[in-house]
Amino acid sequence: MIKKLSILALAILLFSCSDDDDNNCPGGLNETWFTNYKSELNSNCEIEVSIFRGNYEGQTVYYELITDGAVNFQAMITFYNCNGDVEAELTAEESNEYLDNEGQDDLKLFTCSDSD
Repeated sequence: MIKKLSILALAILLFSCSDDDDNNCPGGLNETWFTNYKSELNSNCEIEVSIFRGNYEGQTVYYELITDGAVNFQAMITFYNCNGDVEAELTAEESNEYLDNEGQDDLKLFTCSDSD
């Protein structure tokens, strides 16, 4: 009986982890605000826009960027925290600096799709 409970507990631990979650951001991509964020981008996806997860001043943050290679743009990043609240708004110069340095390793989580 104890052996079966140990196996069950191990299985629950293994299958309860999600690639969508971040240890520094409980709930991660499963939060309602993030689902709404993706839906909003999908509703107006004339150009390709992606959502990234990064680290800004020691905090997990999310932000969007135009990732359509045919579009020339100047990034001005707004960082959202794990609750969907604005954490910081960067100027064009600060955005370029972030993307050229810390943002190099940020993870692309979602890209809008114009196919419905």
